Amino acid sequence: MKKVEVDGIVHENAVDIRDNVVCFYESLYQEKEAWRPTVEGLDFHSIGAGDSALLERKFVREEVSTVLKDLQGDKAPGPDGFSMAFFHKCWDIVGDDVMGFFEEFHTHCKFEKSLNATFIALIPKKRDALNIRDYRPISLVGSMYKLLSKVLANRVKTVLALLISDSQNAFVGGRQTLDSVLIANECLDSRLKSSTPGILCKLDIEKAYDHVNWDCLLYLLARMGFGQRWCQWIKTCVSTVQFSVLVNGSPEGFFGNQRRLVLFMGFKVGVLGGSEVRISHLLFADDTIVFCDAVPEQVLQIRKVLSCFEAVTGLKVNLSKSEMVPVGVVDSMTSLANILCCRVGALPMLYLGMPLGAPYKSSSVWNSVLEKIERRLASWQTLYLSKGGRLTLLKSTLSSLPTYFLSLFTIPVSVAQRIEKLQRNFLWDGMGDGVKYHLVRWDQVCSPMECGGLGVKNLTLFNKALLGKWLWRFDVEESYLWRRVIAAKYGLEWGGWRSKPCREIHGCGLWKGISLGWDVFLERIDFAVGKGDRIRFWFDNWCGNSPLKDLFPTLFLCATDRATSVAAVLSRPDSMASWSWNISFVRDFNDWELPEVLSFFKFIQPFLPSRETEDKLVWSLRKSGLFDVRSYYGALQASSRSRFPRKMIWGVKAPRRISFFLWTAARGKILTCDNLMKRGHVLAAWCCMCKKGWETVDHLLIHCEVAAALWGFVFHRFGIQWVLPNKVIELLFGWLNGFGKHSSDIWNLVPHCLMWSLWHERNSRIFEDKEQSLLHLQESFVGLLYDCSRSWGFTTVSSLPEFAVSFND
Repeated sequence: MKKVEVDGIVHENAVDIRDNVVCFYESLYQEKEAWRPTVEGLDFHSIGAGDSALLERKFVREEVSTVLKDLQGDKAPGPDGFSMAFFHKCWDIVGDDVMGFFEEFHTHCKFEKSLNATFIALIPKKRDALNIRDYRPISLVGSMYKLLSKVLANRVKTVLALLISDSQNAFVGGRQTLDSVLIANECLDSRLKSSTPGILCKLDIEKAYDHVNWDCLLYLLARMGFGQRWCQWIKTCVSTVQFSVLVNGSPEGFFGNQRRLVLFMGFKVGVLGGSEVRISHLLFADDTIVFCDAVPEQVLQIRKVLSCFEAVTGLKVNLSKSEMVPVGVVDSMTSLANILCCRVGALPMLYLGMPLGAPYKSSSVWNSVLEKIERRLASWQTLYLSKGGRLTLLKSTLSSLPTYFLSLFTIPVSVAQRIEKLQRNFLWDGMGDGVKYHLVRWDQVCSPMECGGLGVKNLTLFNKALLGKWLWRFDVEESYLWRRVIAAKYGLEWGGWRSKPCREIHGCGLWKGISLGWDVFLERIDFAVGKGDRIRFWFDNWCGNSPLKDLFPTLFLCATDRATSVAAVLSRPDSMASWSWNISFVRDFNDWELPEVLSFFKFIQPFLPSRETEDKLVWSLRKSGLFDVRSYYGALQASSRSRFPRKMIWGVKAPRRISFFLWTAARGKILTCDNLMKRGHVLAAWCCMCKKGWETVDHLLIHCEVAAALWGFVFHRFGIQWVLPNKVIELLFGWLNGFGKHSSDIWNLVPHCLMWSLWHERNSRIFEDKEQSLLHLQESFVGLLYDCSRSWGFTTVSSLPEFAVSFND
């Protein structure tokens, strides 16, 4: 930090920078008000005495050690200098002392203040940061306090769902960031179609996690049913902290904090009309949006509530950074924004990193994703990366960049094609301006590795798999706010497993795109019968692998009520008797139809439900019956399960670039003369190695005199007699674990190193006019095998000559 701006003044002197940075943060963490009002008139959710007692139970060794294992060992340490890796390694030694600290804290509700000393590291939010507010303060806390706070956080997680309102989609397990984005877009869509003007206020809370007043925090904890011991624990944690700011790596200042921790916000400030579920506000942590009518009275009410909220909690809404957005045609937008003293924005806008109010089919929604991919590619284009390295980056980074958007938006075909083109070009083009051939079709590249592909994500199918998670959650999360919004807006189909189809083709609602995948999703769903009142007897897949209407079509056509539920065809004479099937048909059956009737009742008898539980969905692709994106994506791919030596190519520990070459060779796609001629080149197709045969992949790597001699050299050194197969792929199938006692890590590396050596020699002869003798080629192969074996720890010999003598042992 060479210079910094604090309160409009730029400081460049090292001493001035230090003093002003420390002064800024010392002031930031001080309470300026001597008294704040309370909120006696409001109702809060609260926990019971049992939950309160459970939170205050004694700390046990298993609980602490479990939390310790979850803490990453390589995170930056605090002032004590101990990372969590130290405690991971030395738990057997220091465990008793750590538990002594927890017992002391439980009994006396306090600990040594020095354990809560904290460094504040300043991380710039952007390049060339100047203003002190352009730095993000990161707290580096002491190891013991970090462990204690994590234990307390894990305990309080168990009761958060009882305390936090439906409008807040953070902090509660199961609620997700995208829930808020989906709800907000659906609300905007409904309001825009209602032709009733409205406004959306996006609020910016100033330093939300640093400005909560302690007294307010402890007051709210007590109102919510937390016990006295728990409140004292929290008070100790927040009141004993002492900060030092790291200025250019040096800790400066030593000051306390008088207000800190979490945000609690639950005021209703408006009403959304035209829907059974009214959404007045949505929150994700401190990201807040408010919906209301475009009338001065409601905006004024928002202003009053925000003022009261600041007075009670100490949290201030930064109105200069907040904005008011018109929904529909709002004539008095400027005057409404003046009431709140905020900016006027416009739709579409960003909310939680996602577009809000944009047409759900719009390609422009994806511009930010495309820009991220192109920026990332630009930073890699100057690097000399092998195909193996490019594949690693493609799968780990490029394919994951659009995942956030793919989890909510339906990707347009044009966008998917553009992203896939960027991925293809990155994988195959490499450096330079020459002609770059894409050796394998992209659909094959996207196939699973066991089917001969590279496992790169097919974006369209991956998008469908991610959106399928919403269809699963629609039934599982029946009480969640997002589900209630969708159900109220679109209605429910019979049984309540899904919403009714969305008829509109325009708008900013996202559910219409998600719900289009229901029919394909349903093919992987089974129904577990409980009471049976939500499952259709003939149509739903609840017994066996197919619906009954497909298994017994004749009986289905004769059924009195084809749309009946399972519960409707069950009966019993009294409450003490067992349930039995009571299925009616429109006519009596002929003698030749009786065997099918008997077969039908025999088939369904084992599936007679107990009627004691609720009906539920079962994901047929997992033994657990629970949905996961990976299994759905695999089912959508529906790749032909052709055999491919994946383990021999990718399971062997070899350099990635060589494994990629071997994969290309196994598919017969490396640029030998025959493949170049298929691409329009006119050239002599003879093999430059033996100068006799026609150069094909199999000839060059197996049957050429030079290749055969090199394979013979290997078999002789290992004492093996083996007839070489005709094709590269057949050789790889037969190699892995096919040689009994000779199989080893070094042995499995032989095809990689030998074929790579042949390819390297072939290219040297063609492009550099350099030719090695067979003896030198053998030495090159052994040298490569030695380097690979040593890098992976397969051999302990320290020199190449020694390895050359002993690698067959």
